[in-house]
Amino acid sequence: MVGSFNSLIFISFRFFTLVIIGLIMHHPKEGTKHFIQQRLTAVVNIVLGVIVFNFFINNINKSYNFVLDGLSNNLMWLIVIIFTLSMSFHMWIGLNHILDDYVDGIKTRSILGRLNSIMVTIVALATSLLMVNIALL
Repeated sequence: MVGSFNSLIFISFRFFTLVIIGLIMHHPKEGTKHFIQQRLTAVVNIVLGVIVFNFFINNINKSYNFVLDGLSNNLMWLIVIIFTLSMSFHMWIGLNHILDDYVDGIKTRSILGRLNSIMVTIVALATSLLMVNIALL
């Protein structure tokens, strides 16, 4: 009974999240879209960041295997992955705004924007793959 309830909550949360993301991603004004995306990811980062920070602070004096067992928990590794993806997206938006505001050369801004995208993608993929690896141990 509890497992089906948890599945229902997860499916509802996933559906709600996809609807919200769909509405935000298709906003007609680019500036408004980025503004909403950055504020939304900031709220998600605060909530999930507190959970992740609390996990590591509570396990600071625990053994390596104990921390790995904690990260192997389905909920915890999922929270860490979502937190990392949200932080990466938030960082990508912020750095692109900085580039738009302070880099005058179009070619330089384009190169730095691509490097920003590559860096964010590497961080997000590496962390996600490592968390899945830990979860499957």
